Amino acid sequence: MKTVLVLFIALATIPAGVKTAYGSPGDISGIWQAQRTRSQILPEEPQFTAQGREAQDNFDPNLDPYLSCIVYMPRGMIAWQPTRIEIIESEERVWILFEAYHQVRRIFLDGRLPLEDEGPLWLGHSNGHWEGETFIVNTVNLKSGTSYHWEGLPLSDETRLVEQFTRLDKETLEIEITVHDAVNYLEPWKTRNLFRLDPDAHFFEYECDQVKP
Repeated sequence: MKTVLVLFIALATIPAGVKTAYGSPGDISGIWQAQRTRSQILPEEPQFTAQGREAQDNFDPNLDPYLSCIVYMPRGMIAWQPTRIEIIESEERVWILFEAYHQVRRIFLDGRLPLEDEGPLWLGHSNGHWEGETFIVNTVNLKSGTSYHWEGLPLSDETRLVEQFTRLDKETLEIEITVHDAVNYLEPWKTRNLFRLDPDAHFFEYECDQVKP
């Protein structure tokens, strides 16, 4: 009887509209490890504008903010990093914790606008909503002068990112990222990133020696 009572209390604390069974909305939480070899990390043939081509040709990996211990979008979400991410859901937002550099990303569920005096951010401003079993996230208000990948693909401050989080099976999370940036590209392009559930993983303290370019 005591076990049943505890279970009832636990279920009563789950926010309305959030389901916990696998395969239903609200079930992308957990600790996830990137699956680099299974993912399509780079777009096939991005179509650059003249400005975008110039930025790509002049790309210098030594200026990557990651070398200054900064996690930024969308770099933190592509399936290349050896470190893990943890997704935590609440009634008002979805949290993504990065083992790398201990950064925290907040995805709002109430459609709020960016603060007027906030300025551009490394992780941008993200709003999310559910479409069936897929979690859709739109991110704007990003800093300029960043890139999608360590091989380049420049991003402007007009970049808008659309992510689709879909749990393909019990242990696999797909994050499809679409980049909209009319400054650097003639048309949007996308990549497909796969992560494996690693529920017993431990987040280690991350030490970063800042390498200033």
